[in-house]
Amino acid sequence: MAHLRYFVSDELSQWNIDFTGKRYGAYRSEEEAVSKAIEKAFQDSMSGHKAEILVRDKTTGQFKVAWSYGRSKY
Repeated sequence: MAHLRYFVSDELSQWNIDFTGKRYGAYRSEEEAVSKAIEKAFQDSMSGHKAEILVRDKTTGQFKVAWSYGRSKY
């Protein structure tokens, strides 16, 4: 079973989702980008893939898990 990761980050006042080397978005807020990423990750999880959402911390620049299938509510 593949482990899929969606990376949410901000750049120039817009939020993006990076997944499998492709960038999606230009979302207005972190919440909107995370919500869209969770929708896609949940669909992938229902197909048998473990998925998680990681969000870049604005202060440290490090990614932290914001949602994980099987551990977080949808």
